[in-house]
Amino acid sequence: MTSAPLFLALRYLRPTRSFISVITVISMLGVMLGVGVLVFVMSVFSGWQREFRQMLIGFEPHAMVQPVSAHEGEPGGPKPVDWRELQKTLAQRPEIVSAVPVAEGVVVVENTGNLQGVSVIGLTDEKDNALLQKLKKHIAEDAGGSTKIVDEYTGKVSYRPGKFDLRDDTIVISDKFAREIGAKVGDTLVVHAADSVNQFIRQVREIPEDTEEKKRAEALDNVTVLSKDLKLIATLRADTAGPRGYVPLHVAQEFFNLDSNVSGIELELKDPDEVERVMDKIYLSGVLPESWGYRTWIQEHGMMLESVENQRTMMWFLLLFIMLVAAICVMNTTITVTVKKRREIGILTALGTRAWQIIAIFVSQAGIVALVGVVAGLAGGFFVLGIRNWLRDQIANITGRDIFPQDIYFLSSIPAYTNLSDLLTICATAVALCLLAALVPSWFAARVDPAVALRDGG
Repeated sequence: MTSAPLFLALRYLRPTRSFISVITVISMLGVMLGVGVLVFVMSVFSGWQREFRQMLIGFEPHAMVQPVSAHEGEPGGPKPVDWRELQKTLAQRPEIVSAVPVAEGVVVVENTGNLQGVSVIGLTDEKDNALLQKLKKHIAEDAGGSTKIVDEYTGKVSYRPGKFDLRDDTIVISDKFAREIGAKVGDTLVVHAADSVNQFIRQVREIPEDTEEKKRAEALDNVTVLSKDLKLIATLRADTAGPRGYVPLHVAQEFFNLDSNVSGIELELKDPDEVERVMDKIYLSGVLPESWGYRTWIQEHGMMLESVENQRTMMWFLLLFIMLVAAICVMNTTITVTVKKRREIGILTALGTRAWQIIAIFVSQAGIVALVGVVAGLAGGFFVLGIRNWLRDQIANITGRDIFPQDIYFLSSIPAYTNLSDLLTICATAVALCLLAALVPSWFAARVDPAVALRDGG
């Protein structure tokens, strides 16, 4: 009698032209839909979280140590710190790959009358600059961000990617920003210091409106803006390197009135995931002066990463209701089958079949429905994952709306990463809910009195 419950469960699942077969198929479809949606959504969320994290590590400074006191070196304030000595000390630590000086701030870029502000970092162009080396991997290679070359004999057009060179008066910006201001690799851009522009505006406003035109012109001549002509030598992919621009360190120092000082020292670590522990250790060891602090890439973007994780958890619970609906469908199927098979249940009980064997028949039936639905759901989920970007394009063409905008999600395509633990949890949850849903009506069916069942069934 060991395989009898499974044999009867399979027998009851044979397709027939009856209402039971219809609701059984509906139950399988419910399980398939629940599993497929969960696989797709969880994979996309995991993929976005993973890609976003890797993207941040790929262009964001792992850590930045910088002065936090505005009165450093002033009477009564903290003693001035020689950043060069601090740089050497940090670079010697085994956890750190490179420690390089940087100057960061905001500039205003002008091209053909278009003016827009952009955050920039000033860097030294050295081989041991790990930040610079990883940024070079994001150079845009499409026609919009490269140098156009026309063969004078054949007329063939080709494109050469820009070169990330920060030795002279050069600038590197994102391809998106370049398109916004109408700039291409090789163009010379007029870059203004943002503080200088703000000061210019204040000085212009201070000139009385009733001033004579000649005197007003003389006053405007005395108002100057710190500007430099910088050659655009390369563009970076905005979807993988962010919107920030890069200039040589000496240019940034001039723009931000730093003289020979710097905004901070950028650190690249061997293991960026350990940045919090490493920086805490450095801070507590007293390596950093009292007037200096630090920030990490996790602190800068931790809220975004945590938000993604919270959305992923909330989505899991919301989509779990689809599985509950599928389980209710399985329960409805089991109730219908037990009612239709009431006489057979009475016969089996009269022949000595035990209650747990009766329960096993219908739970096995629900388990088979769940397994078929899970397999179909996995197949459907992975199929949709395979065509996710094609579907995105089709929906955008039909509705005119991008369901995965790059400005919000920072990625040009929909990522996906299927975690094995998520997959096992989804499958196990689906099967467990279906088995539990079938257990209750099966238990009541097993308690039926054989005489009553035979009488009612007859």
